[in-house]
Amino acid sequence: MRKIFFLLIVLPFFILSCEKKDQENNRDLHRYILVDKDGNPVPLPEDKLIVLNFMAYSCSACMDEIPVMKKVIQEEKFRDRFQIIAMVIDSDKGDLSDPVFPIYPSHRQNFVRFPVPGTPITYIITPDGKKLVTIYGAVTEENFRKYLNEALEKYEKILN
Repeated sequence: MRKIFFLLIVLPFFILSCEKKDQENNRDLHRYILVDKDGNPVPLPEDKLIVLNFMAYSCSACMDEIPVMKKVIQEEKFRDRFQIIAMVIDSDKGDLSDPVFPIYPSHRQNFVRFPVPGTPITYIITPDGKKLVTIYGAVTEENFRKYLNEALEKYEKILN
């Protein structure tokens, strides 16, 4: 009889309580542009455009484009104007040891604002999260420069 009482009376209240906490946590996550796998806000620069790269360790195109992006982003024209932030979607392990290409393990909440239909996908966004450019697939040096310049032009229009 106690088991039936528990299942009929106590368990529904417990489930509702858990759902309410999940909803509250999700509401809190919406305040941040990006969060890591634990729901902690990812620190973003306030004075640079962000190259937000969604990647997978199991994706060879993703791995191949990392040195390309790092090389181009460090060119004089782009170095002080952009910051790369990578979000890995197939692992709980990030790698923050490289300041040019820090990799954070992603939280599912990021996919609400930044859909990931496949990897790699890269968004170039403003410090407040406005999308300027979306890049589907891996980049080459030439087209990555083109996308960075396009983002700069769009951002200048927003500022003026």
